Amino acid sequence: MKRLLICLLLAAALITSACALEVPTDITVQNLNGSQQLIKTYILPPGADPKQLIEEPFEQEGYRYTFSDIVKEENQVSDRKYHTETVTLSTKTKDLSKILEQLEATMDYTDGAYTGTLTLEPASIHTEASGYTSKSKSVTATKTIGPLDRNDMSYVPATTVKDGVTLNLSNVDWQVIGTDQVGDALALSSYQAVATYSGKSYTKAATGYTTSASYVGEVTRSDVESVTYRVTYLGSEAEAPGIIPDRTGADAAGLPGRVLPYALGVLGAGTVITLSVLLFRSRRALRRYQEEEDELEHEEGSR
Repeated sequence: MKRLLICLLLAAALITSACALEVPTDITVQNLNGSQQLIKTYILPPGADPKQLIEEPFEQEGYRYTFSDIVKEENQVSDRKYHTETVTLSTKTKDLSKILEQLEATMDYTDGAYTGTLTLEPASIHTEASGYTSKSKSVTATKTIGPLDRNDMSYVPATTVKDGVTLNLSNVDWQVIGTDQVGDALALSSYQAVATYSGKSYTKAATGYTTSASYVGEVTRSDVESVTYRVTYLGSEAEAPGIIPDRTGADAAGLPGRVLPYALGVLGAGTVITLSVLLFRSRRALRRYQEEEDELEHEEGSR
């Protein structure tokens, strides 16, 4: 079971190494003003290392290609949307004209991706008290009661109401408003009472205000979505080993037909050698793991 697991891990490692190679999205072969070129195009995510795209010299269709240059082109992506940003601030009044003095007409917005300028929406301004305190004030009232036939306190109410506040009697000033002739003397016959009432009224007053307002506008985003790399290789005619090409007459015309089999043979041999090296390395690694496993089993048996 352990040996099977080791084999699977080695196979997975080889597959991962092979899949790590980037696959070009386009390959162009051209001869530009006598210059043989092979251009491979790749599309990578931002931040990827383009050095991994550069290959060692290789042969293809009778030419040996070597790296020349690499061109980078960023692929931009843009987007736009409407955004609303709400701000709050403390004010000492709920007067709209004074609140507007504390608010900027516009604001710059950015969230790391989208940026833009937002404009104040006056209809969105809302103000409410942030706290309250109780305040009191004295309230007084004067009431004239009369005419009365005598200065009797039973004629004077103990309380009265003013602006919804109940006041208590605090003072009474009796006044004579009429007399009668009794013999040779004047007798008091009519009175009036000037009653004074007092009390306190309590009101709830705001200690401050909180105002909220919205800024609206269009914001945009511009970012690099991917990067296109064009890797250029320059080619020179490849010659098969041991063949002296004759470029004159009919021999020159038949040269490609003679060279092509050798080139294919070299390519096939290179492929076989590469696969053999990979197989050798995997077997050597497997042998090393087996030896370690046998040593562990031997140690456990000796215990």
